[in-house]
Amino acid sequence: MKISIEINNLTKKKINSDLARKVVRKTVKLSGAKLDIFDISVVFVGEAEIRKINWEYRKKKKSTDVLSFNLDSEYNNNDGGGPSASLREQARLRSVAGGELVLCPNVIAKNARESKVKFERELAFVLAHGVLHILGWRHGKKMYELQDQISLNYG
Repeated sequence: MKISIEINNLTKKKINSDLARKVVRKTVKLSGAKLDIFDISVVFVGEAEIRKINWEYRKKKKSTDVLSFNLDSEYNNNDGGGPSASLREQARLRSVAGGELVLCPNVIAKNARESKVKFERELAFVLAHGVLHILGWRHGKKMYELQDQISLNYG
């Protein structure tokens, strides 16, 4: 399987992009997904931007830690970022999955403090959560167990 990962940090918070790539790859592998291609864009934004996106696509007026947009989401189909139309077409013809994750380091840091865990562990948990959603997983015991398994390796 070819895994393509693009990471963009639009914040002042230092993000370990190697950790992010490792978590994405491990999540895809452990998910058992049978794909030819997995293409993901991971972007880190501030609280105001994630609040704006959360309102636009979920009608929720609050900041959040992660938003997941798969290839077929309205977000990716109206040039909101994410994969190109040609990749979306490939997904219809082949075994391709992908999308875009929008994460907010400030919210992730707050959640880490509240949970009394390191930032890196919470980041791994949230990244795994978003990747699993892009792969089509829904909230449930199996999803949360896999997130825990992945994030435990990071503090």
